[in-house]
Amino acid sequence: MGGAVGHLQHLHDNRDLTFKEIFNILEAAADGKLESVSEKLDGLNLTFSWDVDSDSLRVALNNGNIKNGGLDATSLASKFEGRGNLSDAFNSAFSILKKSLSSLHEEKKLSLFGSQTNLWYSMEIIYAESSNVINYDSNNIVLHGWPIIRSNNGVLEMAADNEDNVDELVRHVEGMQKAVESRGWKVRGPALLRIKRLSDSTTLNDAKSRIINELSEINLDKSATIRDYIEVKTRFDVEAFGLSKKTTDMIVDRCMGEYGSPTLVDIKKISNKSDHVTISEFIKSFSKRMKGYVRPVELAINDFAIELLRGLESTLVVETSREVKRLREEVTKAISTIENSGNEEAMTILREQMEKLKSVNSITSPVEGVVFIYKSNAYKFTGSFSATNQILGLFKYGRGSVKLI
Repeated sequence: MGGAVGHLQHLHDNRDLTFKEIFNILEAAADGKLESVSEKLDGLNLTFSWDVDSDSLRVALNNGNIKNGGLDATSLASKFEGRGNLSDAFNSAFSILKKSLSSLHEEKKLSLFGSQTNLWYSMEIIYAESSNVINYDSNNIVLHGWPIIRSNNGVLEMAADNEDNVDELVRHVEGMQKAVESRGWKVRGPALLRIKRLSDSTTLNDAKSRIINELSEINLDKSATIRDYIEVKTRFDVEAFGLSKKTTDMIVDRCMGEYGSPTLVDIKKISNKSDHVTISEFIKSFSKRMKGYVRPVELAINDFAIELLRGLESTLVVETSREVKRLREEVTKAISTIENSGNEEAMTILREQMEKLKSVNSITSPVEGVVFIYKSNAYKFTGSFSATNQILGLFKYGRGSVKLI
């Protein structure tokens, strides 16, 4: 997902999750009992609604588009004019979706979308000729089951009480498909998957043990949240500077983004001038430091996810083994090129990703990942895809100052 829907969270991204809740999720996953599991697709995301007054489709790339009533066909085309397959993907999908939704009765459009584009749904555009990492076999518009965005006079919110509307749309998918069957596209409901139960408890126990060891090293237990974990590690590093308790507290509050937290100027006012550079550098580098703090938890969950998704088949890839073979060959080539580039920055990025991937043999599925719901929030497991995506992206496009041929 992406665009107006935003970033789907990994478990370690949600600072309010307790480690007990994370263990509950891992246990449910290991037992094949995750809630509302669907395939996370490697496509292009759009949100859409229907303007009943003009009887026309509207789409959105971001929240600003939604607040302004969405984009029509002309506006969308101008956004991607001259961008080859990307233009074709968005323009074709708009045409297909418009024709599909036109088959709905006016009363149904009103109940599903509201009188003033009040309800917006998420969809993924899969365009076979414009692949990202995974090569899909056909052109598809896939309706996501989450989220639905309600727009009311410019105020946007998740409309959890309208989730039945997605089911209503899906029930009309067959009718929609008949409207576009000659165009080489398919309109689908959510790409639902069933996660198989892990054969034994080794993978689960290993992940939990690694996380518990991390917590015990800083005197926390599983009732702690991700926020607590980050804060304790932050405080430990700041205390090493030997500053006053008040200064230390202010730096930690600033880094943790607490409501009403002090500014850097506020902190400098009550601290020694000789410490100002140290304080500034710590705060400015905190985002990178925080990633390091969470890294052990991230890796434990990632290794669990690789095993959880091992051999999982995509709903949109016909020959799983062929696509897995292709992915492994591409990643092998990318790794070799990066290793032989002589670029130390590229090598550092590669080492970070190989810490997650371990080897190309970890690529066992042509699936980006799975999305699931826990306590009304959506999360994702991406397994080997996350590292695969980063390595191939570095190889094909570079990153920052890193440019590879």
